[in-house]
Amino acid sequence: MRSGRESFLVMAVLLLAAATIAPAAEAPEPDIGPYSECLLEKLRTASDETPVSKIREACLQALGDARADEPKTTAATEDDTEETTPLEARIEQTKATEEMRFVITPYKPNYVLVGYNPDPNTAPFEEAFPDEEIDFKAAEIKFQISFMFPIVQNIFGNNGDLYVAYTNRSFWQVFDENLSAPFRETNHEPELWFQFDSKFKIFGFTNRLNSFGYVHQSNGRNDPISRSWNRLFASFIFERGNLALGIKPWIIIADLTGNEDIQDYMGNYEIRAAYKWHRHTISLLSRNNLQSAFSRGAFQLDWSFPIYHRLRGYTQYFNGYGESLIDYNHFNNTVGVGFSFTDYF
Repeated sequence: MRSGRESFLVMAVLLLAAATIAPAAEAPEPDIGPYSECLLEKLRTASDETPVSKIREACLQALGDARADEPKTTAATEDDTEETTPLEARIEQTKATEEMRFVITPYKPNYVLVGYNPDPNTAPFEEAFPDEEIDFKAAEIKFQISFMFPIVQNIFGNNGDLYVAYTNRSFWQVFDENLSAPFRETNHEPELWFQFDSKFKIFGFTNRLNSFGYVHQSNGRNDPISRSWNRLFASFIFERGNLALGIKPWIIIADLTGNEDIQDYMGNYEIRAAYKWHRHTISLLSRNNLQSAFSRGAFQLDWSFPIYHRLRGYTQYFNGYGESLIDYNHFNNTVGVGFSFTDYF
């Protein structure tokens, strides 16, 4: 396990990375549009003390005023009269940040919270370190840093993009002075996938994004606490108003050394729903519940809410198996409160 000094340095680097992950800025088109032109113009003329958030808000306001002043024609289509949904705004924002050289595009939510786990899983560590007394604290810091980068865009005409992403989720025993504040678990998750835009409608929902790719996840440990798995996955994201629904099935591939029975607990799919209410976002994750008859699945409930500018409050409740790889076969019932820097939308 890592020492307190090494833990502090790693945490500092990761938090610095999180601070550089800017929220996606809106742009109606992947190429330079009115919003991007406004950003570039204001960046050229703004003083060094002007916050980026103020520049972004000014351009959004200007763009909104301009659209409001546009005359409405009687031949307007249904798409022209529909308001922008939160998911559509997130897609536009993501495309906008991909055009900015010095902005890291967020992928999954980026957050840091203080979590409470009444039953920490000590069994794997007692096996790995038989000469040490393992007694984890119930309170620890949990954080996630996630970002993505487009490799190739518009592979098939005006559609089809190739992405790479990395997500780091860590559990830090910062309050455990006896063990020198080690990282209890850190999961590394690189991904590679093709993504396609869509406007297919079904049962009142609009299918907006479809992805097909490969993901590896591991905790970077040696035996006997090494955990890893590799998957081929598909992802289908639908929207209806302020509601977004994601369905993600996968196939497990490659050798599963140390966790051969991971499929029994993690299953072959997950479903996530996210709802935007004003500036609040509530999301619910369900994994492997139907497949395991609700005996080895997992639920996760998230709520993020505005505090000040980009800073958002964040609460998370997890119940089930697989909160981390070291706990893939250990039942956890945890709750955490903290801050989020980027969200689902």
